[in-house]
Amino acid sequence: MTAARALVVSVHDVAPPQWGQVRAMLDRLAAVGVRRRSLLVVPDFHGRAPIDEHDGFCAWLRDRRAEGDEIVLHGYAHREVRAPRGAVARFKNRWFTLGEGEFLSLDYEEACQRIQRGLAMLARVGLGARGFVPPAWLINDAGLKAAHDCGLDYTNSYLKVSDLTHGRTRFAPSLVFGPGHLDEDLGIRLQDGAFRAAARSPVVRVALHPPCLANPERWARIVTLVERHLRGREAITYAELLARWRARPAGSAS
Repeated sequence: MTAARALVVSVHDVAPPQWGQVRAMLDRLAAVGVRRRSLLVVPDFHGRAPIDEHDGFCAWLRDRRAEGDEIVLHGYAHREVRAPRGAVARFKNRWFTLGEGEFLSLDYEEACQRIQRGLAMLARVGLGARGFVPPAWLINDAGLKAAHDCGLDYTNSYLKVSDLTHGRTRFAPSLVFGPGHLDEDLGIRLQDGAFRAAARSPVVRVALHPPCLANPERWARIVTLVERHLRGREAITYAELLARWRARPAGSAS
């Protein structure tokens, strides 16, 4: 099977405080056939959980990587640094996240510093990351340039995956489940309705957050959607998806 029919499942906010929830999620995903996931790791969740102080958690991440999961840098602290500027940024910070748009209002130097600190912490525990996903996908142009200049290979947003190295962006819609005012039961109903449209896309992404487990009925509905998207698709990581896109002849259909 080629990347023309692919499913990328990512688990956001992977950090020591959410370790138990994330493990339960991965077990359930493996049970339905999704065994290669992109794990979005927060180096110091909310400034209170630096991963380099949690040896068991880091050993588990190394084991997960050895089994085929991918480590992705997911911000640094996953919390707002300063109040967003402008009406559009304030709207995004209010409705797309619970005040955790860490990279939404940073300048270039600040974004570089946080990315470099995150990469350094990953390196200290024997991990690395090729990809960078800012919390809630909220980032400005300065942050995108910083990610590129720090040597990161790709990033993504709700609808797209961006190859930072080659300056290319491809359409890849997401179904998103987790925190935020648009992502609870109403969000599940809306995304269930959008299933048919998303199913026509060659690449579909599903983004999960640890709070998804808080409501067993809601979690069961989410797993059902994942199973439906897996039919006729191969579950791969973002890094694998990018490698397959790059391997395709120039000008081929996406």
